[in-house]
Amino acid sequence: MSLPAVGRAADTPATAVSVWPVRPVPFAAHIETIGQVEPFQGVTLSPEIAGRITELDFDSGATVRKGQLLLVLNDAPEQGELIRQSGELRAAEADLARARSLIRTGVESHEDLETATARFEAAKGNVARVQAVIDQKHIRAPFDGSVGIRQINLGQYLNPGDAIATLTSYARMRVNFILAEENAASVQLRQTVHLTFDTTPGQDFTATVTTIDPRIDGSHTLSIQALLDAPPADLHPGTYAHVSIAAKVAPHLVVPETAVTYTAYGETLFVEQPSTDGPTVTATAVRAGDRRNGWVVIDDGVKPDDRVVTSGQNRLVTGVKVREIPEVLPLAGLRELAQ
Repeated sequence: MSLPAVGRAADTPATAVSVWPVRPVPFAAHIETIGQVEPFQGVTLSPEIAGRITELDFDSGATVRKGQLLLVLNDAPEQGELIRQSGELRAAEADLARARSLIRTGVESHEDLETATARFEAAKGNVARVQAVIDQKHIRAPFDGSVGIRQINLGQYLNPGDAIATLTSYARMRVNFILAEENAASVQLRQTVHLTFDTTPGQDFTATVTTIDPRIDGSHTLSIQALLDAPPADLHPGTYAHVSIAAKVAPHLVVPETAVTYTAYGETLFVEQPSTDGPTVTATAVRAGDRRNGWVVIDDGVKPDDRVVTSGQNRLVTGVKVREIPEVLPLAGLRELAQ
């Protein structure tokens, strides 16, 4: 739709402008949503068994390795019992070896061998049971990570389930987000999504979709999880993520973003019009869509092969004569619109 002229200057010299020929280009519309970061691995450490802390080998904020000893609950009774049971196991093992030797000579019966074997297995089980209790009282890091604020102190008595501290792995992060039902077909497993965080302005990251909930929930949204392999060092669980998903690539009419101007009539472009005494321009109302990499999709108002002004609009009104001058445009950004 052409807009009324604010004034005409048909007899003035042609105004120098740069122009761009409108044409369809492959464009991947992006779906934008908000996600939240969670650790790939994160637990609250707690004891499985009650006891008093006799050894404390970590502090708040420590970086620990998998299997590293963090604390010990009083295991003196179990250590004493382990010595006794280990002695009985050695005696049972010796009896079993003697029974095996004697049965070959016919002195011992098979029943005696079976009895010795049963005593040996029982003794071995008793040692394993006591050792398991000791292991429960030696609390170790289940994976590499960073310890949160310590909730306990040396000498404190702990009950099963009492919080010791959080342990979080920052090597990888998960990002959980949701999409509206109508956008469900735009995401697939192993698809790459783009992330930005307010805590790291100016930096872009990519994550891979690892899980898509098979059900649409009651609010007609779909839950999705993506894996971020190399998160920034200062990214914390709970941080919000700006998620961008490339939808299906389709041809769209795009123009340089500098071509769009804003007037009382809304968004407009100056479209070049051929004339016998030199081209002129017409201010045309348009409906702009997605913007990316210095380019903007025009959903309505122009057609293929229209030539639109990309610079010099501040000196233009409808009917002004123009002459074209070259301009360097971000063609690399144009090629990236399909990504």
